[in-house]
Amino acid sequence: MADNVPITAGSGTNVATDDIGGVHYQRVKIAVGEDGVAADASKTNPMPTTLISAAPVYRMFVPAQAVGANKVFFDLFNATGSGKVMKVKSVRAIKDGSAAVTGTLSVKLFLTKTTAVGTGGTAHTENGTSLTAIAISEHDSASAALPAQVTARASPAGGATAGAVICERHVFSEETNASTYDRVEFLLPEGLDVQPLICREGEGIRIVQGGIASVGNIGFDVLFELE
Repeated sequence: MADNVPITAGSGTNVATDDIGGVHYQRVKIAVGEDGVAADASKTNPMPTTLISAAPVYRMFVPAQAVGANKVFFDLFNATGSGKVMKVKSVRAIKDGSAAVTGTLSVKLFLTKTTAVGTGGTAHTENGTSLTAIAISEHDSASAALPAQVTARASPAGGATAGAVICERHVFSEETNASTYDRVEFLLPEGLDVQPLICREGEGIRIVQGGIASVGNIGFDVLFELE
């Protein structure tokens, strides 16, 4: 049986269909455009889409800490047994301008992966309420609690073994320089949607300062999903 159904319109017009089990399902071509405009969907005129993951979203708050040469500001680790893949979507440095500092050197920061969990320091609190303590909170209160194997620490004293270097950023800590309040993002180049940083079981991330001490206080904002 032919897929198309003939209809009479003047000398006759065919309507495109797909014959499935004797039932004709009409084929419809997609047109994309603003109100009053219609053009075929194509590479040069793609359908507008926004990808929204169904995975639970978590946000880690790392309060501002004094900078220091070779300082590890925090680590976030997905230990074996979590049963989850951690997808780090964003890591931002937040300069604390509430205290006066004087200095001309930037704070050189590195985002690296880690191959072992951090030790010591201050462990995170889930859904913590303190404004001065590291915390991880669910974006949706109905989301599952963090697996016990997903942990974070501010200023870990040990562990947090260095893995692959991901990138380098600089923060200018002088509080009177307004331009230094621009966001400092480690993962998402402006205007680009890129694959998140994947941390499988036994992997994590950290932010570590370079070997020059500099001055000031810096906090961090980290957004991640667990699947």
